[in-house]
Amino acid sequence: MPFRSLDSRTDRRGSLRLLRLLLAVSVALPLVLFAGIGWRERWEAQDEAERNSRKNALVLHEHVLKVFDTMAQVLDRVDEHIHGRSWREIAESEALHRYLKTLEGELDQIGAIGLTDPDGYVRNSSLVFPARNSYIGNRPDFREQREQDSGLLIAGPVADPGTGKPSFGISRRRSSPGGPDGRFDGIIAAIVNPDYFASFYRQIVGTEGESIALIRDDGAMLMRFPTLDPTRPNAPLPTLPADRGLRAEIRRQPDEGIFHTGNSHVQGLERVFAYKRVGTFPIYVVYGLDGTQVTRSWWRNMALDAAFVAPATLALALIAWLAYSRAASESAAVRRWADEVRNRERLEEALRQSQKMEALGQLTGGVAHDFNNLLTAALANLHLLARHLPAEGQRFLGGVRTALERAEKLTRQLLSFSRQDAVNLTVIDLGDSLRGMGDLLERSIRADVALEWDIAPVPMAVAVDPVQLEMAVLNLVLNARDAMPGGGLIRIAAGPIGAAPLGAAMGPEPRTARIEVSDTGAGMPADVMARAFDPFFTTKGVGKGTGLGLSMVYGFARQSGGSATIDSRPGEGTRVRIDLPLSDVQPAEPVLVPQAPATDLRPLRILVVEDNPLVLMATVEGLVQEGFTVETAEDGVTALTLLETDRNFDLVVSDVVMPGGVSGIDLARHIRENWPQLRVLLASGYSPESLANMGADTASVLAKPFTPDQLAARIRSLTSAR
Repeated sequence: MPFRSLDSRTDRRGSLRLLRLLLAVSVALPLVLFAGIGWRERWEAQDEAERNSRKNALVLHEHVLKVFDTMAQVLDRVDEHIHGRSWREIAESEALHRYLKTLEGELDQIGAIGLTDPDGYVRNSSLVFPARNSYIGNRPDFREQREQDSGLLIAGPVADPGTGKPSFGISRRRSSPGGPDGRFDGIIAAIVNPDYFASFYRQIVGTEGESIALIRDDGAMLMRFPTLDPTRPNAPLPTLPADRGLRAEIRRQPDEGIFHTGNSHVQGLERVFAYKRVGTFPIYVVYGLDGTQVTRSWWRNMALDAAFVAPATLALALIAWLAYSRAASESAAVRRWADEVRNRERLEEALRQSQKMEALGQLTGGVAHDFNNLLTAALANLHLLARHLPAEGQRFLGGVRTALERAEKLTRQLLSFSRQDAVNLTVIDLGDSLRGMGDLLERSIRADVALEWDIAPVPMAVAVDPVQLEMAVLNLVLNARDAMPGGGLIRIAAGPIGAAPLGAAMGPEPRTARIEVSDTGAGMPADVMARAFDPFFTTKGVGKGTGLGLSMVYGFARQSGGSATIDSRPGEGTRVRIDLPLSDVQPAEPVLVPQAPATDLRPLRILVVEDNPLVLMATVEGLVQEGFTVETAEDGVTALTLLETDRNFDLVVSDVVMPGGVSGIDLARHIRENWPQLRVLLASGYSPESLANMGADTASVLAKPFTPDQLAARIRSLTSAR
């Protein structure tokens, strides 16, 4: 059945993926096709705009060429009409004026005709009679014709005599008696009527954004329709620059062509220009089209296409969506059922993991507790042996003592992981304690590792076990050192957290102090960081780590009422934070207790209850050498039997776990009920809190392992306080 369910879910997921793909294709494929069509139509619109521009430029060219030919014939007729006349006769002939007036009236493209003598004075014209003898000898076209016979010469830009609008003129030399090589005998000039061109161009220009211009090859704009500024129709026309834009394109293709620009010289717009040279004249007719007109036309075509494509696309997408929705709704119920199954499996796995860790903790605590007994016996015997060895033999005990200290540290880590470690909660100032570790930490790192401190200069009272605090910080520094084989920086910071935000008028006092140890090492990937606090998990090589360092840090933080977190990324180093609750109790000032004279110490009678012969022998021997009178019992039953007959003891030292049905806790409870004046000291690796939960809240506790002098000092402390 599970296999059929799994196959069914696999098939259903495959069907949903297929339907999602169909839905995506039903939307994406028409959009892709629509985009392709739009791209093609964009280029077609551009090509069509260029074709129309070329066609319009050709039409305009034919019109301008016809105008120029007509005006050239008019100038020839005038030249024939005045052939052989002197300039005095020309100036005094009213009939000539009427003749010129008639020509102007017959041809709409002519605005005025004038005759200018060799000195540059207008002697007769179609405008008024007699002529006003206006001087034009300083005009460039007159000077050019005087210097050489330029044929038909385009002059301008000039203002139309009647309207003042920008226009241009055509001039030629008057035929002289000596022929083409004869002397200069004045010019015949005609000014083009700008309204004639405007009326014709108005028929060509059909939409906004179109323009027509006549440009001389030197860049001078002779005429433009429509005018650049409707409010100033008589404003002078600009001259195009020679090194860029349209004139640069004309130099590249001098006869005709198409030019695109995104920033036209005159109006600064995106435009398309089609130009063509007018016959052999140095004049270009230019048709311009606003690029936005092409874009608008393209958008209109796209909107028309979308009006047909969108309904079909929506219908296809709707059909695919309905099919997908139905399949998704059917899959949702199966998915909820699968989620319930997975949640149940996760809970079962979490329960198994919790049971495994609990069993592992109990096993670890039991092994460590028994190992503490062996360490106690070894340390006691080593302490006693040191008293009897000569000075030259003392140095051989250093290696044994170092090994036992390492074994004691490992045992404390095991007990810390199992939360059975004997802690001695003491209110200390966190900053002072960390500063006091400076020399120890400096000796623990290499020369290529720098140690940086950032301790807040404020009181930070915390209730912790000072020894465990030192071990936790030392473990973090050693881990940071090992994470930087090529050297780096270790930063130790401490300060209160949880204060009011900046800018607030009043806020709560900080209730937590934070220790932060960071390094610039290799960092951890996410999977390693997730397991960093797990016991026995290590990434170090064989023999280089037990995997209990960080788990001890975590256990210390939890036993102290706080928490520990890790933040790390590969290549960005690691940051470990320990948050500890601040205490309202201030650290106690150190009190110097004067040592009592030896003559005041009376022999104390002690009852030692221990089932381990090695621990019992070492404990008794040590207490005897310390000056105590010692009686022994191998278990709790024997001790109670002895106390029934002999209660003349100053203190009872008892192990916790003993055979016979009476533990050290049971013994302490029975002594309190029957002989309340008799003090009990429990020697155990369990924490006082753990023993208190077992019912030993009435007895003092001495953590294993210990040396005979430590036990003797604790006994004297308890008996003197009574």
